[in-house]
Amino acid sequence: MDNKELVQKFTADLALYEKKVLSSLLEIHNITPQQYIQVVLNEVRKNPKLIIAFKENPTSMFASIIAGAEIGLMPSDLLGEFYLIPRNLKQANNTYKMTVCCQIGYKGLVNLLLRSGDITRIHTDIVYEGEEFTVIKGLEPNIIHNTNFDVPRTADKIKYAYAVAKSNNGEYSFDVVTRKQIENIRDLPKIKNDLYFNDTLGLNRWMERKVALTQLAKMLPKDYYAKKALALDGQMEGGALLSLDEENKVKIIQPNPTKSRRSNYGKLLNLDEKGNLITDEESPKE
Repeated sequence: MDNKELVQKFTADLALYEKKVLSSLLEIHNITPQQYIQVVLNEVRKNPKLIIAFKENPTSMFASIIAGAEIGLMPSDLLGEFYLIPRNLKQANNTYKMTVCCQIGYKGLVNLLLRSGDITRIHTDIVYEGEEFTVIKGLEPNIIHNTNFDVPRTADKIKYAYAVAKSNNGEYSFDVVTRKQIENIRDLPKIKNDLYFNDTLGLNRWMERKVALTQLAKMLPKDYYAKKALALDGQMEGGALLSLDEENKVKIIQPNPTKSRRSNYGKLLNLDEKGNLITDEESPKE
């Protein structure tokens, strides 16, 4: 089957998933299935590795697509909310399969936190060597960061990242992560993410900012879908993969079932005996 035929088959299979699963999931987030599917097809057409992943490991492809629909984020590199990432991963039988891994982007996390209405503003920033930076805790916590554009603003000079959120009652919350904490999260999965501390590909420092925002998000008010998204992202950062059960529900596959790699974001979710994603919160009423 050539590439054109694979795309045609993928399109047909995606239409089946639209009827069975995607339509009901997307309706909750006011996203039309046609809009979502068009975004997915655009990603597949511009990245040939995704269609190879569909051929070699189709459940990973559709599990990632469904996961994005569940939390209401568009899987588009351009939008930066949710990514479908094809990776050639080693299997248990020592063969390799092109497999789709999903990742929530910085903009997706911001979208999720603002969606509930409890948070009205989010700001993140990077602190470089040579900049004045003071963190005040206690009864009146505060951050003082005097940006210095005259110092080198390269990856090797990054010292901290921080995130600030303003709630609808006017109160501010913040969290600060050190370079070492960011490196620990970067090094957690076996497959490295080249966007961390990258002066070419990661010039906006989205990954470093996301680490700080994720830490802060654990303490912020969130709706059910933001909680679910953070739980999913923490597992994916720890090297887990997605698959589907017989009912087309997303389940988590741990990289090593006998010795699970805990995410540095904290244990934000639990798994049932089949590996299905479960949370303490009940699913919202339809």
